Amino acid sequence: MKSAIGFSGLSFAAVWIRIVVCVLICVFFVPAAAQDRNPEPVALPYVIIDGDTLPNVNIKTVTVRSFKKRRQQIKYNKLMYNVKKAYPFAVAARDELANMNSQLVGVEGKRERERYIKEYEKQMFKKYEKDLRALTISQGRILLKLVDREIDNTAYELVKEYRGSFSAFFWQGVARLFGENLKSEYDPDEEDMYIEEIVQLIEAGVI
Repeated sequence: MKSAIGFSGLSFAAVWIRIVVCVLICVFFVPAAAQDRNPEPVALPYVIIDGDTLPNVNIKTVTVRSFKKRRQQIKYNKLMYNVKKAYPFAVAARDELANMNSQLVGVEGKRERERYIKEYEKQMFKKYEKDLRALTISQGRILLKLVDREIDNTAYELVKEYRGSFSAFFWQGVARLFGENLKSEYDPDEEDMYIEEIVQLIEAGVI
């Protein structure tokens, strides 16, 4: 029987990659007005040594986790591999968003902004789509979690922001058919604790 929304002939992988690509492209076009263009400067603690003022910042300790049971270690190592594959795309999404916002500041008029965004979208597809389609399903899932971490918005909210409520509802419905939820939030303290741990290792240059 053919699905009412036309996805019955597609594999889970094909549908999931479509969702990931859709969300990642949406990340690049969150309106600039939603971002703080003039953040307040942050004063760092400091110490004075021999007349020189030096920053005094506590560096967070990171630990490379190991397990006694081989099966658990294999599972963790696989997660680490997948996070390392997905994390660069989340960072790219964050940086592209910042770049897009800075450029939109100088574009006046609704029509001009729409034209600029459309052209930018083509560039993003050309730049990222091939690599995104090379991700595995697990890596795609992790990527959407990391996008929420870097952008502080769930996949559902990002699609809704740029594509509208109908598209967000549509893609959420597709995701739910395959047991996924685009409204899921990144949870570094419990559900995504190991992912957060691995990201911190990457950021610290340990792995």
